[in-house]
Amino acid sequence: MPIHDVYVFEAIDIEPPVTEPEVEAKIDAGKYQKVTWGDDGRIGDGYFVKVGEDGTIGLAMTPKVDEDGVLRHRGICVQGNPLDEDHRDSTIEAELREIVADFGIAPDGSPRSFGSAIYIQKDDLEFKVSVEEGRVVRAQVAPPEAAAEQGPLLNLAISEYEAELLRQMVALDIHDWKSGDMPTDPMDPAFAHRRAAASEALLAKLNEILG
Repeated sequence: MPIHDVYVFEAIDIEPPVTEPEVEAKIDAGKYQKVTWGDDGRIGDGYFVKVGEDGTIGLAMTPKVDEDGVLRHRGICVQGNPLDEDHRDSTIEAELREIVADFGIAPDGSPRSFGSAIYIQKDDLEFKVSVEEGRVVRAQVAPPEAAAEQGPLLNLAISEYEAELLRQMVALDIHDWKSGDMPTDPMDPAFAHRRAAASEALLAKLNEILG
């Protein structure tokens, strides 16, 4: 079976934050592994905890002092290591389920909320993986052109000069993202490709409307 490039980007915010004692208990039990930011190619304070020895997502533990002056941590589910031949994107969902099961309830017994989502890009398809009512949900994301067609229609009045200027700006944006002139996030190598594709869809729509 051929190995496909898989990119993971964005993150899932966890509220209330995961505490260090909770994470340390899982590490002591051998279920999670602590990785320093440097080992993971990241910069910043704190450390990263991944599920098991070969986890692909985990918790980013960044020091944060709360209003009572107590050191706590902010927990975020993010990609830990690039996927290799032993991993598939389904691994991400399986490990996310473990994190939700292990940290879904705070020490005081209150349920935690998991906001935002992780996005997986594979074989020109994009999927959104989120946590809804304690369940890991995966849904395909519509391509930029389809998303634009599904959005509300706007009636705009612009001059011919403004229309041409707008087209030039979008064309320049496409060039910059494709040429590599724009700054990129090493943890999201597919961002430039997505941005260029979205701008190309916008330019095609502008040409269709403006003639």
